[in-house]
Amino acid sequence: MPKPKLKQQAVGKTKSKSSADGAEKFDLKTFAKFRTHPLVLPLLKDYQRDATLAKAGVAVLVSDLESLNDEYQEQFGRVAFTTIEGRVKAEESFFRKLYSKSREDSKSVGITADTLQKLYKSIKDLAGVRFSCPYYDEVRQSISTVVRPRLNELGHATDLGDTYLDKDYLDNGDERGYRSYHFFVKVSTPTDIFGNRELCLCEVQARTELQHVWAVKSHDLLYKPDSGWFFSDDHVTEDMKQLSNSLRAADQALISIRDRVIKAKK
Repeated sequence: MPKPKLKQQAVGKTKSKSSADGAEKFDLKTFAKFRTHPLVLPLLKDYQRDATLAKAGVAVLVSDLESLNDEYQEQFGRVAFTTIEGRVKAEESFFRKLYSKSREDSKSVGITADTLQKLYKSIKDLAGVRFSCPYYDEVRQSISTVVRPRLNELGHATDLGDTYLDKDYLDNGDERGYRSYHFFVKVSTPTDIFGNRELCLCEVQARTELQHVWAVKSHDLLYKPDSGWFFSDDHVTEDMKQLSNSLRAADQALISIRDRVIKAKK
C-alpha cells in the first residue's frame, strides 16, 4: 500500500520554513553579507538623507571658520588656522564602521532592527571638519576663546552637555600616536529655499600643523576606511608613535623660538 503523501508534504513545508528562518539569520562573518542583509538595506535611505544634511552642514561650518579666520587675520595680522577642511564619511566607510560596531555588539545583546538603529545613531562622525593651528599652545585657546564663542553667535550649538564630551589627545596621543582635540558642534543648516533649517551634528578636530601632517601621512600609509583596509604591524606602529613624539617635541621647541623672537622684537 503506498505511503500517504501528507507526511512528505509536511516535511517539505518544514524544510521550506527552516530555509526561510535561515535566510533571516544575521551573518556577521563578512562585510558583504552584512551589507546586503534585509535589516541593513533600509538604513541606506537613512544614510542618504543624513549624508545630504551632513554635506550642507559641513559646507556651512567650513565657510564660517574661513570667515572667522579672515576676521582674525584682519585684526591680528596673522591667521588663526593654517588649514580648514571638511568631509562627509563615504557610504562604504560609514557602513564598515556600522559593521564593526555590530560585530562588537552582537557578543552581548545580539543584532535586531532596533539594535541596528541604535548603532547607526551612535556613529557621530558622519560630518567632520578639521582645522590646524600654527602653534601647540593655540589649539585649546582658539577653541575656547575664538571658535566656540563665534559659532555660538552664528546660531550653532556649541555646548552639547555630557552626550558629546570633548576628547583631548593633544598631549599624550592615543595608542597609535594620533594627536588631536575633538569636540562637537550642531550646525544650523539650511534645508530648503524657504529658510527652514535643521541642526547637523559635526565632529570637529583641532590640532597643530605638525600633528596634521602626521595624521595625513598615517592615513595615507596605514588606513583605507572605504575598503576596510588597515595596515597592522607592531614595528610600524611603534615607529609612527616615535615620530608623533618627535613632532610633539618640535611643537614645543617652536613655541620657545616664537616667544624668543617676539621678545626680541619688543
